[in-house]
Amino acid sequence: MAYDSHESQAIRPFRADRLTALHQPLGENKDAMLTELQNRKLLKLFCMYDGDRDGFLVCQDFEKIASKLATIKNLGSRSPKFMMLRERMVKAWKNLLKQADASGDKKISLEEWLAYHDEVLSDRATYTAEVQAVMELIFDMFDTDGNGTICAQEWAELFQVYNIHPAYAPSTFKQLDANQDGCLSKDEVLALIDEFFCGDNAGAIANAMFGPY
Repeated sequence: MAYDSHESQAIRPFRADRLTALHQPLGENKDAMLTELQNRKLLKLFCMYDGDRDGFLVCQDFEKIASKLATIKNLGSRSPKFMMLRERMVKAWKNLLKQADASGDKKISLEEWLAYHDEVLSDRATYTAEVQAVMELIFDMFDTDGNGTICAQEWAELFQVYNIHPAYAPSTFKQLDANQDGCLSKDEVLALIDEFFCGDNAGAIANAMFGPY
């Protein structure tokens, strides 16, 4: 599914046709088979990390996210905040690589990404420890004033850093901000994340929390 005319050349569209032949049981737990909707959302997330759109996740993709956020936040390349941010992103990558790199080639393909999430989402404790922990890290990265909430500006920065056109940020944030108080608390974001990963309701607002999918 391509982005619309708001997309720049620097942010290339992801391809929904890459899901062809992936709607088969992934891993040994057939009861945990990802649904078509989950596959679409996880493809979107994969492309958010895969900034160069080469079809694989590597350590440099995670490092680039840290560097882009540092640029937005005016953090020097040798500042303690940037070094800590980069270290946390590399740690998240190493954990993903350890769990998902079935081929042992030091990179994660779309198939490996989906197979990993098929296994993780079948167990609540594993989901909390691995997926939700990374989402909390992302929340903390963008909650730079440390007030426990993310405002519309910070949500737009998240889009920019994660290779989503910022034109989608205002309307998306407005839909997510159910009480219209101008901010999203960590609990609100984690509840949305829960629906994004685990839910199979085609009408759920959380499906499009990161823009079109």
